[in-house]
Amino acid sequence: MPTEPVRRPAGARTRGAVAMVWLLFGLAACTATGPAPNAAQQSATSLSQSAARALARGDTAQSLAHYESALAAAESVEDFELSGAALLNLALVHSRSGDLAAAHARVDRILAASLRYPPAMRARAAARKALLYLDAADPTSALRWADTAQAGCPAPCELAAALAGVRAHVALQRGELAAAAAHAEHAAKMASESGQPAEQANALRLLGRARARNGEADAAAAVLAQALAIDQRLGLPERIALDLLYAGDNEHGRLQIAAAREFYERALTVYLAAGQHRAAESARGRLAALPGRN
Repeated sequence: MPTEPVRRPAGARTRGAVAMVWLLFGLAACTATGPAPNAAQQSATSLSQSAARALARGDTAQSLAHYESALAAAESVEDFELSGAALLNLALVHSRSGDLAAAHARVDRILAASLRYPPAMRARAAARKALLYLDAADPTSALRWADTAQAGCPAPCELAAALAGVRAHVALQRGELAAAAAHAEHAAKMASESGQPAEQANALRLLGRARARNGEADAAAAVLAQALAIDQRLGLPERIALDLLYAGDNEHGRLQIAAAREFYERALTVYLAAGQHRAAESARGRLAALPGRN
């Protein structure tokens, strides 16, 4: 499941907000209503932006290095908003590299310092733990941490749609298709109402998968097309490729092989163009599994 850059809210000293693209927690520059950032804060923000770009093109080593430097800059001036975001982003990069133990260690630094980090940051950390446990195929722990994040999230909870998405994902993993669809629809509605388009696309993608697995191919195609349109508008290559892969799976499921091949080839093109060569193997594998060209 994918996360997205955390932006600084208006009037805040540094940054903060997570979306359930669940790709990364980005650091935005200080807002006009807040105090001017000092040199270390500016450095942390710039390094984080470079790290985000590196991760988007699949360069996890450079992304990790930039986020480490961003963390050091933030900690040098005790900017806990910036350092917390950097820790969450480091956890993301570790998880993308397959090192879940290192990812948990980064998040645990936030959770262990309850007097240092504000409730919203600790809630984001708990949400990241939920995602890490999803990656580890431990749905029970994922739900437990999702509940922790929900309980600690200040109202109005910016994580509400994302956490509904976690529950949808767990239900889908368990084959509880009606529950998965219900959670995903709820997540999509909340994301739309709260102006979180990336989160809305994630929820629609989950809804499409649930519909497809339930044999509702036409409904699945419609919501996956909505997710794709949002992700294309936002310019998120990894999410675009996932939308295309799942659209291809839906077509494959109803034996529309030519359509499935077209979606998989488009996904492969997106992955390669974005430099995500390892992720491209998922598209290649699907293409190889198709019967002969129609």
